[in-house]
Amino acid sequence: MALFFRKRAKDKQPSAVIALDGKLITYAVRREETGEIVIGKDGRICAATEELELRFSDGSVPFACALSSMEYGELMSRNGVLITGDDTVTGKRVTVVAYYKYYR
Repeated sequence: MALFFRKRAKDKQPSAVIALDGKLITYAVRREETGEIVIGKDGRICAATEELELRFSDGSVPFACALSSMEYGELMSRNGVLITGDDTVTGKRVTVVAYYKYYR
């Protein structure tokens, strides 16, 4: 019984990854063994090219990974996305959680 599983981005339809493009995020955290570290606040997800980037209002791009090495899944609460991929900024395999901006 496989209710909860992740597919690689290359196995999914391109429109599913592009659906992340342009999503506004309130903040993003990087998961590490010691806990979570906030990497940026008030930004957006950019997935228009062959690389997914998290861009923030101060101009920083603390996370970027190729779509071919990326795995992602939306949170059960539907207020964010969990992304795991080979970070081109640090060169390591990184897990990032980006929380969407909520408008009433």
